[in-house]
Amino acid sequence: MEKKGYGDRKVEQLIKVARMYYEQEMSQEEIAKEIKCSRPYISRLLADAKEAGIVQVKVIPPKGYEQAMEQKLRKLGGLDKVIIVPKKNNTSKLNIVAKAAAEYLENVVRNGDVIGFSWGNTVYAVTNFLCQKGELSDVIVVQLCGGISNVQNNIYSSEIAKNFAKAWNAKPYVLMCPALVDSKEIKEVFLSDSNVKKVVEYGYKSDTILITMGAYGIQNAVHRAGYLSDEEMQALMQKGAVGDICDHIINEKGEICDRDLDSRTVSVTLEDLKKKKRRIGVATGQSKVECICGAIRGGIINILITDEETAGNVIERLV
Repeated sequence: MEKKGYGDRKVEQLIKVARMYYEQEMSQEEIAKEIKCSRPYISRLLADAKEAGIVQVKVIPPKGYEQAMEQKLRKLGGLDKVIIVPKKNNTSKLNIVAKAAAEYLENVVRNGDVIGFSWGNTVYAVTNFLCQKGELSDVIVVQLCGGISNVQNNIYSSEIAKNFAKAWNAKPYVLMCPALVDSKEIKEVFLSDSNVKKVVEYGYKSDTILITMGAYGIQNAVHRAGYLSDEEMQALMQKGAVGDICDHIINEKGEICDRDLDSRTVSVTLEDLKKKKRRIGVATGQSKVECICGAIRGGIINILITDEETAGNVIERLV
């Protein structure tokens, strides 16, 4: 509503018209007669109500419903659930997938849940689509991996936490330390700090996690954030790196690619991530396919939310 600059009077009118149309099931012509205006004006008001977020439309398939491609990928990858979103004209793949992920999260979150999240554009996009759930209480959201960058890159960690807190009245915990440090000893110093330790402990307590699979190469978020040089990236690629999950660099089997590097990574361990009850992986795009496959093969995720084209490419790699 702030984006359009609506005043209280306009908002009141939008709410009134929306309730008459959607709740009282009045036709647009009936509403126009009631408030003495034209039918096209009512149509514009209803469109404004949707744009302002006053009216939110959700399509909820029957429980157990599955598209053929979803079923194929679920069985092929040994996953618990797959959500594949069809492409919409003039809408970015990231946004349609992020919206689907937000809706899924809203359906599964419960009072008292501890939800872990990784940082990055994809997870940030998901939280931008979260709807207000004022009935929720005692929800905790916690960052699973370090993310403070030493360069000018917006990695959204605090914004992700704020979005969760705003939508769900959640208590946020952000891991205020780098993703990667110079030595195991420095990592231990960070983890011994009482504030960092508290966040990490909540990360281990989480039973639902929202993570993304990072592409490998120059577009990789860990690289863009300044943690790895071009030379280090090349060396990791020669070792079979396909991407990162919660800052852990993995190979095509979903295994740690470089043990020394991983020992300096500030994150909930990959093995612990695999123990979570609900491991939601959200990703889209050709550059993410190899990492998605690695995450599936390694059992890192058990729920995948993606778009049709990406899903098709993943199926081809897994067959």
